[in-house]
Amino acid sequence: MYCDLEEKIKEEDLYRAMKEMKIPPPRDRWIYPYSKRKERLRLEYVHATRYLGLIKKEGKFLLPDFSDFEKEKRIIVKENQAREFEPSRNSPPFTREEKGALLKIVLNYERARDFLWWFLDFSQFPGIWSFNENDFRRCAKPIFVLGKIERGKKGREILRREVDGKIWKIPNKKPYDYTRLASFVFPSWFKELELIDKVIVFPEFSEDKNLWHMYYPIKMIEEQFLELDLFSILKSLLSEQKGRSMWTPYLLYVMARKYNCSIQAIKTGIENTYKEHVGHFYLERAPSHLVKRKYKDSYIEVEGFLRSYLNLSKVIENE
Repeated sequence: MYCDLEEKIKEEDLYRAMKEMKIPPPRDRWIYPYSKRKERLRLEYVHATRYLGLIKKEGKFLLPDFSDFEKEKRIIVKENQAREFEPSRNSPPFTREEKGALLKIVLNYERARDFLWWFLDFSQFPGIWSFNENDFRRCAKPIFVLGKIERGKKGREILRREVDGKIWKIPNKKPYDYTRLASFVFPSWFKELELIDKVIVFPEFSEDKNLWHMYYPIKMIEEQFLELDLFSILKSLLSEQKGRSMWTPYLLYVMARKYNCSIQAIKTGIENTYKEHVGHFYLERAPSHLVKRKYKDSYIEVEGFLRSYLNLSKVIENE
């Protein structure tokens, strides 16, 4: 968008604009502490943008590239007509139209498709170009990556596919180097574009008592999920549990498996139902010393506090 606004900008001027925060970072800053050097990270962002065909280089200049996917790129431009590039302006969230346009562009990226292919039945889809977005949403099944994604590493080698029930050991040596399947890059991209989401499968409720990251396809948008009778759904789920209580990380996992919608949609739905039916449900505050900081997204936050258990009250049990 900045290159489109400038029409033609020298490469060094683009990097200067990023350094001066005229182009806002993806989150609240361009780099995380103890991570890559700022210059290296900015370089990677520009290279990725060029690789995806959003901008191109002509001599010393960078400019927007409309040679491919012009319709989708014009949508992005239209959605950002009112954007201002000033240090005090944060990046706005993607609109639904932007997400749709960007998803079509990213789905043309070979390595991104390589990641998505592992969600599918190889016998039904024999190659990375044999499926489209609708095929993926209709046929994809969750994949499980063993353990955590560690800082400075692209991912673990052990992968379990639900579609065939097999455990795969992904080669991580040249010429294969498939560790990118568990890289943070593609899950982050497709999560942002609402094609997949992730939930932690803790040892307490995983089949083999190991820690897994479950990536799963999103097949129901947030608006559809929030239209469900969540009061009855949660009542039924909790009624089946011993003590009429469910650990929130497990609750998120169960809901994700059943409804294939985003974790944020599930959290919003639970919070709304909890507030609308005061006295029927109770969300326990989680002791901060028991919640691992890196797994805090596995809990539900309400009114500034993480909640560890959703409980069914005695009032509703007797109804």
